[in-house]
Amino acid sequence: MTSLSAVDSPFHLNSQLLPFWIAIAQNDHELNLAAKARQIAYGRHLPSLGEKLAVPDADDFHPDCAVLLAFSKLDGSCIGTVRVQIANERKLRLEDSYLLPKALRSGRIAEISRLAIPARSNGLALRLMLIKAAYWYARENGVERCFLCVRYPVDRQYRRFELDDVLQPDEFIAMKHIGMIPHRILWFDVFQIEARWLLSANPLHSVYFSTCHPDLLQNVQMRTLHLETQNQSRFIG
Repeated sequence: MTSLSAVDSPFHLNSQLLPFWIAIAQNDHELNLAAKARQIAYGRHLPSLGEKLAVPDADDFHPDCAVLLAFSKLDGSCIGTVRVQIANERKLRLEDSYLLPKALRSGRIAEISRLAIPARSNGLALRLMLIKAAYWYARENGVERCFLCVRYPVDRQYRRFELDDVLQPDEFIAMKHIGMIPHRILWFDVFQIEARWLLSANPLHSVYFSTCHPDLLQNVQMRTLHLETQNQSRFIG
């Protein structure tokens, strides 16, 4: 399925630099930075879970997973992290607790997890950019649907994303890979959410699709749009 951005030329997007950059962890040191960020961020509200996340887990090293790190341009410190698992060699981790309906498991799927921002001051902008980087990483890799597990009351922060519930609205289920804490399971169609936000006039459409942030994964957005445009041209031709 072709996205709206693939139809329009990707060369007319606004470009905006950020005070940080986001990259994929490449070594044990960077995975330890991610673990430290998780320990601080989760430990603020869930101390026991924070301690369990203090070191990289097996998933961090698995080839299905990419750990994304945000680094401050001011001092090079790690200021946030998120993980993306694409179900290639094994099922999504959330399915250790809940087996997704067959219709949602078909095709290429991914789970976005372990979002952590250790400093309170970095706030919403960094959260939005970590999720944007995860989105474009998934899209670059041909993912069709993404899933997120979110606990109460953090789930309220995701209303702006207009995501769908896998279970009944506001229904929670204990997640084995997140300390048996009850979470909602949310999902979105990678190639339909752009149109959904455009039709609903969601302000996130401008941030995620009309503006290009070169600091995200070495300009993953523009790289993906170029590839989609080339593929579409070959298909039409």
